[in-house]
Amino acid sequence: MTREELFEKARLLPATPGVYIMKNKSGRIIYVGKSKALKNRVSSYFSPYSDHRGKTKRMVESVNDFEVYYTLTELEALLQENQFIKQFQPRYNIKLKDGGGYPYIKLTNAAYPTFSIVYKRTAGNDKYFGPYSSHHVARDILETVKKAFSLPDCNKEFPKDIGKGRPCLNYHIGRCCAPCVKGNLTSEDYRELINRASALLKGDGKRLITQLEEGMEIASEGLNFELAAKLRDCIYAVKKLNDRQQIVCSPSIEADVVGIYADDLGSALSLLFVRGGAIVDRENFFFSADEIINSAALVSFFQRYYELRGYIPKKIYIDYELESADSELITDWLCEKAGFKVSLVYPERGDMRAITTRASENAKQLMLHKRKSEDKKKDFLASIAKLLGLEVLPDRIESYDVSHSSGEYTSCGMIVLEHGVFAKRKYRGFNIHTVDDGNDLAALEECIRRRFSHDSDEAGWEYPDLMLIDGGENQVRRVKSVINEMGIYIPVFGMIKDEHHKTRTLTDGENEISLITRQDAFVFIYKIQEEVHRYSLSLMDAKRRNAVKKSSLTEIKGVGDKKANDLMLHFGTLSRLKTATKEELTEVKGITDQVAESIIEYFREEQNENNNRNSQRNQA
Repeated sequence: MTREELFEKARLLPATPGVYIMKNKSGRIIYVGKSKALKNRVSSYFSPYSDHRGKTKRMVESVNDFEVYYTLTELEALLQENQFIKQFQPRYNIKLKDGGGYPYIKLTNAAYPTFSIVYKRTAGNDKYFGPYSSHHVARDILETVKKAFSLPDCNKEFPKDIGKGRPCLNYHIGRCCAPCVKGNLTSEDYRELINRASALLKGDGKRLITQLEEGMEIASEGLNFELAAKLRDCIYAVKKLNDRQQIVCSPSIEADVVGIYADDLGSALSLLFVRGGAIVDRENFFFSADEIINSAALVSFFQRYYELRGYIPKKIYIDYELESADSELITDWLCEKAGFKVSLVYPERGDMRAITTRASENAKQLMLHKRKSEDKKKDFLASIAKLLGLEVLPDRIESYDVSHSSGEYTSCGMIVLEHGVFAKRKYRGFNIHTVDDGNDLAALEECIRRRFSHDSDEAGWEYPDLMLIDGGENQVRRVKSVINEMGIYIPVFGMIKDEHHKTRTLTDGENEISLITRQDAFVFIYKIQEEVHRYSLSLMDAKRRNAVKKSSLTEIKGVGDKKANDLMLHFGTLSRLKTATKEELTEVKGITDQVAESIIEYFREEQNENNNRNSQRNQA
């Protein structure tokens, strides 16, 4: 996709939290990011007014497509982002090298409890919060909690170190409650701060916010504005972490989570893969309005999907309750297929309920975004149909171009657009057999006849709604004559270039349609013309290179594969090479006087042999 197309795609995203994944032309993930407003953030990468530099510029220039994962909060997006970075190790992300599994925040059971980050839960009375997707995430959350409640961030042990030494700088700038200062804080006061921090880590933020707001009002009424300001900052921090922090459930959970969205226009299914308690990947399926989503249809889908996929987890959570008979049927099949007990679960509460809800929300947002993109393309294609006077929407467009090198290696390329997008798997190339003298019209006729020798119901050969030819009136008239003779009637237009090799107008063989006043149509047609020219040129070049390999040049003394290739690149065609002088041959790097003489002598003998054969043929 071009930068303009990426920008348009990004503008259709919702301004909601989520994670975006950038991919290059080969489909490799090169960057993962998060945002509280996907539309704004992703659009900023591809905006024509953006001024990226350094690695960001190189990353944006490498992006060919992107996909997004929707989340309920920005914090969830942060956790999901880190999970993807750990999983895919994208080139343009800072790599997180934490190891040893998923981290927890541990709270010790002591007179003065302390928080720390650990990777293993041990038996005892200590409390654990998490797990989190990475050490980085756990550290950020813990730092925010400590800052919100002014908890100490030092290595002192209490009550042993109370009254020993001077308090640190954090105490003097109001960042620490300083239990180390004798008489500054009782163990009960400290325990209350820890309880508030624990409530926040457990996700019980609403009640905590109410308590803090009450305390702030009391402090304000008592004119204790310093305390009121601290409580205000604390409330802000609590609100930031109020939502459920972790997007991972128990580390032992390995399951597939199915979310479904359906309305009168169609439906979507989003399948999240939970491995080790974390969402590591997903797969999405879209269905048209004619494809009904119900209990029986889902059973068929699961049977086909897991038959092809091979791997079946022990639990499949689904946000759609199947009928009891259907549920029993697919469960029995899954158990038999997997060789162990597989459960189909409809969660009503807890972490898995939240994840199934998220899967359904993902399905909904992906479907709505897909529709916006399709509607935008349909509106544009409708405007093209109106501009060209077409009777139907040009859902399938084919474009043709003939390419040759001084009359040799003639090829014709056919490119295809479906719903306004290049369908490269359906491109077709034609090596022209009946023409080898630079006659573009004859070559184009051969290509069109061979193309429409295929039936319209053949896969990949469906008839187009519009044909665009790289050329003018003569090319259009020739194509129309051929297809009409074959009993086929499809609108045909020629793409005419100006002196700057830019698409100027379209012609139907008699009249011209200017594109000057339609910038969007001009860009669209120009891209088609450039793509079909590129494709046909690549076909011709491949044909020429193949001819070089098959030629007898390497039979000449002193000429190997490299020199044969260099000679063809220099002269362009075998005909020009055969007539080259000694001085012209030695202009090619590596061709000495002796080698040049061998080449000339070789072609002289070849010409004599051809003349003798022709003479014998004439006498016969």
